[in-house]
Amino acid sequence: MTRKDKAIELFKLQFNCAQAVFTAYRETDKLDEESALKLSTVLGAGMACTGREICGAASGALLAISMRHGRGELSSGEAKVKTYDLGRHFLAAFERRMGSTTCESILGRNIGTPEGLAQARDMKLFETRCLDAVQAATDILEEIL
Repeated sequence: MTRKDKAIELFKLQFNCAQAVFTAYRETDKLDEESALKLSTVLGAGMACTGREICGAASGALLAISMRHGRGELSSGEAKVKTYDLGRHFLAAFERRMGSTTCESILGRNIGTPEGLAQARDMKLFETRCLDAVQAATDILEEIL
């Protein structure tokens, strides 16, 4: 199973978009699946299900980029620069593909409100637009990781 397939499978199993992307693209030799799922939970649905902030699929992807390339030692300043560069590249590509990087703009409503969440469910936005976001994030990660 590819990492992209794993992300889509996790999302279809009802894990949030951040969990699906990050867990599929984490460094498996450094972080187990359950820990990855727990760590990334709060990033879903526009950050803590506020619906207003960055899309969870994008957040999960940024976390995966950071896990792969991030700065882990004080002396590795170039790792920070590389991680920021890759993060900016990811965000620009994601915005081109999805039209925005924010959950609310991508879905056209704020799922952080009961009304917005009900509308998103009725319109099946999680099965369509959110799945599109997971796929976009994984496509871009495949190119840059």
